[in-house]
Amino acid sequence: MGEPHAVAHAAVYLASAEAAFVHGIVLDVNGGRTTTAVSAA
Repeated sequence: MGEPHAVAHAAVYLASAEAAFVHGIVLDVNGGRTTTAVSAA
């Protein structure tokens, strides 16, 4: 289960000067979990 401080760290990063060239992305704050749906049609 995620914790609010993890989202807060991401928000602080995006508001910082280090993220000056970050734009148009999806920043997944999910603890390293990735869900992928594979569909064989």
